[in-house]
Parts: sequence; C-alpha cells; structure tokens
Amino acid sequence: MRENKCLIEKEELIVFARQLSLIINSQLSLHDGLQSISDKTNCNQLKLLISDVLEDIQNQATLREAFKKHKEKLGDFFINMIDIGEKSGSLVSVLDQIADSLEKEMETKNKIKSAMSYPLLLSLLMLGVVILLVVKILPMFNEVLESLGGTMPFLTFVILQISSFVSDNLLIIIITAIIGFALISLYKTTIKGRYFFDKLKFRLPIQKQIVSAYTATRFSRNLSILIKSGVDIIYAMELIKPVMNNLYVEEKLETAISSLKKGDELDKVIEDLELFPWVLIKLISIAQHTGHLDNTLEKAAVVMEVELDNNLKRLTTVIEPLLILLLSIIVGIILVSVVLPVISIMNSIG
Repeated sequence: MRENKCLIEKEELIVFARQLSLIINSQLSLHDGLQSISDKTNCNQLKLLISDVLEDIQNQATLREAFKKHKEKLGDFFINMIDIGEKSGSLVSVLDQIADSLEKEMETKNKIKSAMSYPLLLSLLMLGVVILLVVKILPMFNEVLESLGGTMPFLTFVILQISSFVSDNLLIIIITAIIGFALISLYKTTIKGRYFFDKLKFRLPIQKQIVSAYTATRFSRNLSILIKSGVDIIYAMELIKPVMNNLYVEEKLETAISSLKKGDELDKVIEDLELFPWVLIKLISIAQHTGHLDNTLEKAAVVMEVELDNNLKRLTTVIEPLLILLLSIIVGIILVSVVLPVISIMNSIG
C-alpha cells in the first residue's frame, strides 16, 4: 500500500541523493543499488518509497516516472531534476547538484533559526516578567494601598486597573489568544491565507530584507543548476516556481515568464518583479553580456548568502537592545506607579 502523505526529512533526502549518485556512477545495477540503500537506511518512509520505486522500475518505468508517484515526499524540484538528468545523460551530476542545493538550503534555514532564537527567547522572557508583575505583584500592592487609603496618583490608578482587569479575566484572555492563534493558523492553510502571509513577508520593514536575500539565494542557486543542466531559461523559471514555496513569489515568476516569452531581457524582467536585492539584478545584467549566466548565478547565490548573513546580524544587533529597552521601559513604568503612592503617603505622614 502506497503512503505519500509524510515528507522525508531533508537530511535523509540529501543522503539518498548522494548514495544514488554513487550507485549510478559505480555501474552497479539500479535495482541492487536501491535495495542496498533501503537495507541500510533507518528512515521507514524512505524504505517504503524505495520499495515502490523498485516495483515500478521492474514494470519498465523510468526513474522519474517511479519517483513522480512520490511527489509529496520528494518535491517538484527533485523529480524534475531527475527527469532532466535522465534526458541529458548527466544523472550523476544532477543528483550531486540536488544534494548540494538541499544542503545549502538547510544551512541557510538553520542560520535564520539560530539568529532568531535569542530575540525570541528574550521576547518570551519579557512577556513572562510583565505577566508576573501584572498578575501577581501588582494585585498584592493594590490591597496594601486600599488598606492605607488616600488619593491614588493617576498613573498608579491606570496601572492597577489594567492589572485588576488582566487578573480577573486571565483565563478568558488566554482562551481568546489560543482561539485567535488557531484561526490565524487555519487561515494560513488556505490559498488566500498563504498568499496574504507570503506577500506580507516582503512588506514588513524588518523582515523584508531577510526574506528578499533568502529568496534571491534560492532563486539564483536553483536557476544556476537548471541552466547548467541544459534547461532553457523559460522552462527553468517554470520549474523553479513550486520550489520557492511562496505563492506571492510564484505569482511574480509567472509574470516574469510571460515577459520573457514576449522577448524582454532577463535583467529587466527580474528588476520589475521587485523581489530581489539590486546586487542580483546587476550580476544578471553583467552575465547577459558575458554569456556566463550559469556561473554568474552560482556566484550570485554565494553573494546573496553573505547578504543574508549580514542582514541577520544587523537584525539581531538592532532587535536585542530594542527588546531590552522596551522591557526596561515597561518595568520602569510599573515601578514608578508603585513608588508614587508610597511617596504620597510619606508626605502625608510628614
């Protein structure tokens, strides 16, 4: 029974591509080689996939035809590249390029996760401190002030009212937040929701430079691989669309393909997309005159990776002090609201 629902982890897919490349290059029969991979792997999903592929190959299917039935596990790019490799007779080279591309993509994603982990942790810490102050500390202080009597400063009154509201309705606030998060998550699974949030990534002031550099890196690297494999630019753009994993970018690339079919220059078409950093557009423009688009795009991917690293460093450099400053201001306001009535009481006693 075929199971196509679960995705194979990128790490497993990278190893699989490398092993398949070695098998084909070693002149070992495809059946024996795939069986060997299946015997050695610990990934059950990959075992099931190879079992199905072996069955299809025995029924005279091509490698691409056998893999195509597992599109959900392997992705469009993997399958299309296998097809190109088979047709061009360069399957070994193509499999190595697939593995290289997946490795670099995984490294890039890990860099982004690593860069964002500390600001996220700091944000959660800040939220925890504020909730503790508002829900636990301030209500205790409110009881003390009420027992002492006297006029309460306006700032203290406002802060204590907020504290009282949050304490009394904490469960409702938590449930509302969970429902809101669930509704947003559900909306993101729809086509309209995905498109909205994919487009939003390119609009948010802090995020858009990182998303632009990341998108440019993937675009340059994958386009370079396809052109090196002998694919024409228009077909290469068609193959890249689903790989970008962004509906807004896919829509833009569809517009680019239409422009290329009309005979527009690649650099002008890419510039009109308003997706990528100017550096990529400039490099593509130079490549059009030198005639080395594949090599230029490969170098552009490296340049875009450096740009992404710099953007991530700038982001963390800016966000961390801003979060600390915001936490200091919030805590400072709460402390002032506590100190003011104490000073007022001391003056009245004096």
